[in-house]
Amino acid sequence: MNELLHCIEKYFNGELSAEQFSYEFPSIYLFHIYEGNIDEQYVDALDDISEACGWYEPNPLHRQDDDGYIGEEELRKIVLEKYKILQST
Repeated sequence: MNELLHCIEKYFNGELSAEQFSYEFPSIYLFHIYEGNIDEQYVDALDDISEACGWYEPNPLHRQDDDGYIGEEELRKIVLEKYKILQST
């Protein structure tokens, strides 16, 4: 869990770009889910962040082709919202 929070904090601090974060976070999350290292109370918020990473598309032309894709601003908004939930539990 600490590794996931650290990854989020690195993204907020600018140590990871949105693109780097969108690859790194889901892989760390998947590893911890597979290992069973995540408390059930955190799964929904972490799953939402991971899903948002999957919908992140840096190229605005590609986002025009599919309404499901999100840009960096929307990704950051989702991550921040879910990060606040993680901190409050």
